[in-house]
Amino acid sequence: MPIFSTGAVPGGSIAAELSSLTRRAFIPRVTVQIYYATPTLMLLLGGAQRSAGGLNPITGPVQGTSMVQGTYTGYSGNFQKPSVIPGVTNYQFNTAYYTVPVPLMMGEALVQSSEVVVPILDVRMNDVFSTTVQQLSTGLFANNSANALMPSSFVDGFDNGTNVATYGGINRLAAGNSYWQGQYYASAGAVLTRSALASYLVQVTAKAGGDSPDFVVMSPSDYATLQSDFIGTETIYVVPGKEYSADTDARHGFRCLNIDGVPFFMDYFCPKGTLYMVNSKYMTAYLDENAAFSFSGFKSGIPVLSISQVGVMLLGHQFICSKPSSCAVVTGITGGAF
Repeated sequence: MPIFSTGAVPGGSIAAELSSLTRRAFIPRVTVQIYYATPTLMLLLGGAQRSAGGLNPITGPVQGTSMVQGTYTGYSGNFQKPSVIPGVTNYQFNTAYYTVPVPLMMGEALVQSSEVVVPILDVRMNDVFSTTVQQLSTGLFANNSANALMPSSFVDGFDNGTNVATYGGINRLAAGNSYWQGQYYASAGAVLTRSALASYLVQVTAKAGGDSPDFVVMSPSDYATLQSDFIGTETIYVVPGKEYSADTDARHGFRCLNIDGVPFFMDYFCPKGTLYMVNSKYMTAYLDENAAFSFSGFKSGIPVLSISQVGVMLLGHQFICSKPSSCAVVTGITGGAF
């Protein structure tokens, strides 16, 4: 209904009459106010792999030491006797399962059976996906190692044993397991410049044996400060054959920053003061083939003495870094813009 006694709308007895005779103007859509964009999660899900086997772990072999040895030889061509050197170990991750129950009450179904503006069930079903995405994005930047029900994350995947000693069933701190350590840089300080982050990229690439990260994610606050190091050097290019005048648009600022050919972008869920350098060849999302955002359909609530229906969305997933040394986490960054 109109807001009475405001603007052109009268109050008093005239307002009461209008209220009895006037139908409200209603916008037939729900504007969501509470969720955030999740570019990092969408990137990982876009390249997700299928996992099978129900509750069985996701298993993969990794080589952590040389399995053969070689020597130089002379004119005779002699070589040493070969020996069998074990070098392969399995990592294992359990699939994490996330559920979202969806209610449909008798009263809702009856009231909205006709003349509905926005079906409440449509809003709830849309919220199922949004809620799930927000939960996954939050967990992707958190240390989940203490909760066996939750999936792995960037934090435990890229750690060097400082915060998470065991990853995928392999103890990073045990003798001979240093190959399973990620790159962890603490107390970085004021490094939100092109030159400082370029040095980190080279260092991470060198320690990974030449495997360079292919994207870096950081908080909006840190991204804003890094962007200021680029804006002062912007150049507007004039294309030959095209007119350049006062009416020509010039774009300032960047949606994505590029350092040494590696894109840097912001993600709301990445905490301020921390950035993650990711090699997507080894950082992979896995979705259970039987529970990839699967919906059970609605089932009657009558067995529990309720005239209602309930459905459940089920997602089986895991985030696995199969080469932690190729990725890095840099913490203790200072100078964020806000």
